[in-house]
Amino acid sequence: MRSSNYLRQAKRRNHNKGESNRKSQWQDRVVGKYQLSLMLDINRAQLDSWIKEGMPVLQHGGLNKEWEFDLVEIRAWATANGYLKS
Repeated sequence: MRSSNYLRQAKRRNHNKGESNRKSQWQDRVVGKYQLSLMLDINRAQLDSWIKEGMPVLQHGGLNKEWEFDLVEIRAWATANGYLKS
């Protein structure tokens, strides 16, 4: 039986296939930390570092509160700071 870590990695590899699929993901919508880290292909520690650097956050998470990020704002911020290519 495969470990859950292996399955998560496989899901991440399959999630990022296809450049056209990736571009269509950057539509006007709100996602949480997990989805954003998958879309940016970074780990949670790196995401937390970017938040400290000023990444725009719609809602900070906490007890019974989910993190919320606007993809349009994130893409503009990441491109302006050199983390994404336009």
